[in-house]
Amino acid sequence: MMMLDELTYSALTDVILACLQAFAAGLMMRPDIEKKSAAWFWAITMTLIALTFLLGAIDHGFFEVAGHWLHEPLKIATRACAAVTSFFICVSAAVQFLGPRARKLVIGISGIVNAAVIVAVFVSDNFFIVMGSYSAAMILLLVLSMMGLRKATGSVAMISGVIITFVASALPIVGFELFDGFGIYGTYHVVLMPAVICFYLGGMKLNRQVAVS
Repeated sequence: MMMLDELTYSALTDVILACLQAFAAGLMMRPDIEKKSAAWFWAITMTLIALTFLLGAIDHGFFEVAGHWLHEPLKIATRACAAVTSFFICVSAAVQFLGPRARKLVIGISGIVNAAVIVAVFVSDNFFIVMGSYSAAMILLLVLSMMGLRKATGSVAMISGVIITFVASALPIVGFELFDGFGIYGTYHVVLMPAVICFYLGGMKLNRQVAVS
């Protein structure tokens, strides 16, 4: 019996993760969600996450392994998409939890930071710049969601999604894999799948109408 190698497991699980994320993003596109509401921005965020996963799956599964010239452009596109996603995570959190002044400040700072990150991915191969921006956005969402529990504006599902994301991100660093030969990145993709469900459920708890300032 022929066993799959780690790169194949990684590509397959990445595609499955991208499909799951895209399905969840589609479910968020509901007619009762008002434009520019927190839930509306989160639906965009979910779509961008799906696109990031998809670009990564295409790159790792087809172009990187073959040493194709499209590997570099796709790598840059994936990282730039992750930076845009970070911005929309901050926007979603700000619109849901913050008042007008604090909201504008967070969105403004996030816009500047992630614009700089996008420029950086074109001139540098340092992935940690992208990870730093994404992690900061997730921490903001986590903190505001936890604070919002008292006011019933936060949700356990959203908090769980962020925690699972951080746990999954730590697994490749410690070298954990589900079973021998599965690979650390295949493991990362599988562990991240429950976070997609949590983010969808958390998104359904967000405000669907634009808050009156």
